[in-house]
Amino acid sequence: MIQRTIWCLILLIGLAIVLSACGGASSSNSANAVNLTVTTTEFKFDPATITVAPGQTVNLTVNNKGSIEHTWVLKAANVKITVQPGKSETKTFTAPPTPGTYPIDCDIAGHKEAGMTGQLIVK
Repeated sequence: MIQRTIWCLILLIGLAIVLSACGGASSSNSANAVNLTVTTTEFKFDPATITVAPGQTVNLTVNNKGSIEHTWVLKAANVKITVQPGKSETKTFTAPPTPGTYPIDCDIAGHKEAGMTGQLIVK
């Protein structure tokens, strides 16, 4: 009887170990996060085009090398980063889950019209 109880305990412990190894899986791509840097100058993003995987976690740093405030806006992921001149800001977001090309712009009056645009390519 004692031997049977010991075997049952060993089996339960083994099962608990297997289940804990399977748990904790997540649908996000945080393990495959990408670190990106975009530099802004007067009315330009560099690089203007960024490519990521669907649903990928993106750690984006925006460096403002210009002399006025700029924003980096990706409406498709509800992301807005505002950066003062000479400063940097970092934000983490999840790329859209659907492949496609998504517009990026600076939403300060006149900046988009002056050419401060880009795109996020999800593929």
